[in-house]
Amino acid sequence: MNMNRLSKVVRHIDRDVHITYIVPNGNYCRSNQVSVRLSSEYNRKKLPVHLEKNISKIWSEHFTGNPRLWNGTKFRMDSLEEKSDGNGVTFNLGITCYKDFIGTNWSPNAEELLRLGQQDHNNSQAYMSDAFGVGSLVRTADECFILLRRSEHCGEAVGLLDIPGGHPEPKEVVGKAEASEIEFDKMSPDDVVQELFDSTRREIIDEVNIPSPFLAQPQLMGIVRNMTNGGKPSSEYYTSCTLTSHDIKQRYLEGDHSEAYESTNINFIPMSAIMTLQDKKSVWDELAPSAKGCITLYQLCESLRKQQNSARV
Repeated sequence: MNMNRLSKVVRHIDRDVHITYIVPNGNYCRSNQVSVRLSSEYNRKKLPVHLEKNISKIWSEHFTGNPRLWNGTKFRMDSLEEKSDGNGVTFNLGITCYKDFIGTNWSPNAEELLRLGQQDHNNSQAYMSDAFGVGSLVRTADECFILLRRSEHCGEAVGLLDIPGGHPEPKEVVGKAEASEIEFDKMSPDDVVQELFDSTRREIIDEVNIPSPFLAQPQLMGIVRNMTNGGKPSSEYYTSCTLTSHDIKQRYLEGDHSEAYESTNINFIPMSAIMTLQDKKSVWDELAPSAKGCITLYQLCESLRKQQNSARV
């Protein structure tokens, strides 16, 4: 869907985000509608030597300031293709690591790297880590959605309100290994797809303290790029929860979940406010780009479904 059409569906698309893909007609995709293609061809291109060395320097500076950071392997989204029957999407994935993400997408010279990618490979993202993220709009039983205030221990968007999210982990598919050690032919594409959806659910459990039985299976809404950190891509999902906001807050405040340190408090916004949330600047301006992207995708899906239903009448 092109940006002109998007602007007719949602009045304002924030410049912090770029909508890369939205599910056809706003109908969410389940895991059996998603596939992946895995290849080292989808890894980032190596930079000139002096710029490649700069990645380690940037990482060291970030690690010194935040020792909770750790360098794990990540999937890298190179591109995507809609399935020919219009019933799903294929992600073209390589491998990267969090160190490379901090040293490219989060680099002070990210704009230069984007320019070089366009110049050298006709692809602005060619040199970027583009670690593939996941995030979810979580809908509570009493019709609210969840936002978390990001703590100082997070690598990015510190202090902003965000949706639960993180990254699918290659180690869940192939075990612990350095990015350079991972053999693509040893990875099952089906297992990687499952990890995309499982990691979305896992982040909700680990960040909010909602037990798995209370969560429905996530459903894909689309892909958003975060334009504040070099176009980092993230798959965004819709997940319903059978607990009320009161019950969720009580569980969150217990503080014994594995990623409790990543946020300082939990907030709930009524679903009735979500379609016009951009109008509430006091809230919108406090949102992390990932939250803006996820909410915008939800708005688009809702609007497209409404249009489709109206056309049938």
